[in-house]
Amino acid sequence: MNNKLTAKQREHIGNVKMMNCAVCDAPGPSDGHHIEQSLQYCVIPLCKDCHQGSFNGLHGQKRAWILRKMTELDALNKTIQNLVGHG
Repeated sequence: MNNKLTAKQREHIGNVKMMNCAVCDAPGPSDGHHIEQSLQYCVIPLCKDCHQGSFNGLHGQKRAWILRKMTELDALNKTIQNLVGHG
């Protein structure tokens, strides 16, 4: 992770981490998952299970993702909708 974040980037990531999980809607705070490490605004909120869980997690078997037919782009879209108040 790039430690040289701007104040705006830190604020955005902090706001995302306070959101509910974009996959299962578990209450925040959440992990901030970067879809691509260098893109600081392409961050989605994920609970520990949907992020790192061995069965449900994005970095595991992705069962929660598959069940909901979701991709990282779907989760980013939901995140943006919620951030701008249209969720």
